[in-house]
Amino acid sequence: MATSLAAVGVTALSGTILYALHGKVEPSYAALVGLPAAAGVVAGAALQQRIRRRGLSLLFSLLVLGVAIELLFSPPRVSESFALAIALGFAAGILAGLFGVGGGLLFVPTLLALGLTQLHAEATSLMAILPTAAAGTWRQSRYGNLCWRSAGVLGISSIAGAEGGIFVATHLPEDLLRRLFAVFMLCVAAQLAWRARRP
Repeated sequence: MATSLAAVGVTALSGTILYALHGKVEPSYAALVGLPAAAGVVAGAALQQRIRRRGLSLLFSLLVLGVAIELLFSPPRVSESFALAIALGFAAGILAGLFGVGGGLLFVPTLLALGLTQLHAEATSLMAILPTAAAGTWRQSRYGNLCWRSAGVLGISSIAGAEGGIFVATHLPEDLLRRLFAVFMLCVAAQLAWRARRP
């Protein structure tokens, strides 16, 4: 999972550049959630060494499931609470450190709640992932949990997929894009729940 976090960083970097060329990235919002997440991922990586993750995986899957259902059936609620955004960014970082994910699953709903459109939220979440992935990769490498070669192969091979995904995303209606993201979250929730069943 530590290796996947490094690969996510490469994918997020390429996606950020491509979305920025389309003018879809909001750097200030990315910093608002991404910098607290970078601190959280260090804490999450430390916790990973000390706790059993099966129960946490199940709880995380339920959280993702709940957010996915809300996005699927209702428009996101808009809030002006920057303190909540910072707290959610930190929490996303902790989860990234624990489970080897980039945090984008929580960044996107948080950015939607701050008033960004679905496309801008997805694009900005990629930039927000960068400090999280960098901090998490550095911390996991200190623990000896990282395979740099595999991370490089995974990251570089995903760049073409990111280009294709961005092309599709920029040509879809916002509502459909939001619902597709919700379906993706449902799949991730199912995978996390399945993984939690394994000893």
